[in-house]
Amino acid sequence: MPEEIRIPEPSTEMSISDKFVGILSSPGEVYQTIVGTEPNTKNWAIPLVLTIIIGIIFTFVVFSQPAIQDQMTETQNKAMQKSVEEGKMTQEQMDRAQEMNPAKPGSPMFLIFGSVGVVLVMAISLFLYSLVYFLAGKFVLHSAVPYSKVLEVNGLALYVAAVVSLLTMVMVVAMGSIHASLSPALLVSDFDPTNKQHKILAALNLFEFWNLFVISVGLSKVWNVTIGKSLGVVGGVWLVWNIIKLFVGASFGM
Repeated sequence: MPEEIRIPEPSTEMSISDKFVGILSSPGEVYQTIVGTEPNTKNWAIPLVLTIIIGIIFTFVVFSQPAIQDQMTETQNKAMQKSVEEGKMTQEQMDRAQEMNPAKPGSPMFLIFGSVGVVLVMAISLFLYSLVYFLAGKFVLHSAVPYSKVLEVNGLALYVAAVVSLLTMVMVVAMGSIHASLSPALLVSDFDPTNKQHKILAALNLFEFWNLFVISVGLSKVWNVTIGKSLGVVGGVWLVWNIIKLFVGASFGM
């Protein structure tokens, strides 16, 4: 008898909920489903919208806390006082700025600006980081994978970022500190955002490392390389960016 020819059934696309749960529990399985497929805008657009919504919720919840408002006000006052000491502004100008500031922490103007900032930062970060990973894959690993596919990988990882935002919000509210994070910085009793050592400790955030690992898993799938190589690329980008933040921030007294 002639051998029966079986035509493989076309794979069905995972639902949004399955992708969300899968990225959190078994990202490799989710990313494997997009290897070799046509770019799908939903794979980055939906997570981006979800992350923006949660980011706006974060802004309203966190900056409505009196303890956080006091902390932010104190930080602003210290920055202005430093400007007075350096001769960049007078004490009278500082007092006037404090009285007439329409965007005090927790004010409607502050929350509106903060929400707009969330939209811009999340969107720019997604496209910019995807571009950096794409260029790194092209010139370091000699990958022919298009930017749109790297954008999908980075976009799907935003499901992790959304969960991380919620967990961080709980930590910030519970601890009454805007600097609360799952990092060695938790061991610092009086965290100073202008202190280099404190900033280094804060950068060692386990939540962020989770997100970076998921991105590395996805890139290893679409680039068809080992997880070690993709971790090297993603980790290298993270390291360079944090070094830039550390020294550029120090140059501006941040």
